[in-house]
Amino acid sequence: MVQIANKRIMIVGRDSHFSYLLQRFVRTSAHRVIPVNLGDDVLSLVRNEKPGAIVLEVDMPETIGWHTLRTLKSDPEAGRIPVIVCSWLDESTRGLAEGADVYLRMPILYKEFGAALAAILTKEENDQNH
Repeated sequence: MVQIANKRIMIVGRDSHFSYLLQRFVRTSAHRVIPVNLGDDVLSLVRNEKPGAIVLEVDMPETIGWHTLRTLKSDPEAGRIPVIVCSWLDESTRGLAEGADVYLRMPILYKEFGAALAAILTKEENDQNH
């Protein structure tokens, strides 16, 4: 099994409780956190920081979270970075169709999040080695 640690994970969210919880999850997984407020120029920050993965809070339909996902996935550089979408909405089909690598319904448990993060980072590592 590939051991993935010390990756930089970007947490993009609007809700401070969401961001705080997911930052704790990421740090517990031995990764470094790049916190970003939803509404900041996420694309520029992703290009600059080059995170190993992005965790994106998506709330109501047709809001900035969905727009951010579409913007990231349509960019040649940022589009290759795996995205975990986290939402209260039951929109997993849409989220995956719009480019999310994983769609998690809130409330999110550490075990569930850790497994999703490990899976996408392992896949990314394997893709880079082939």
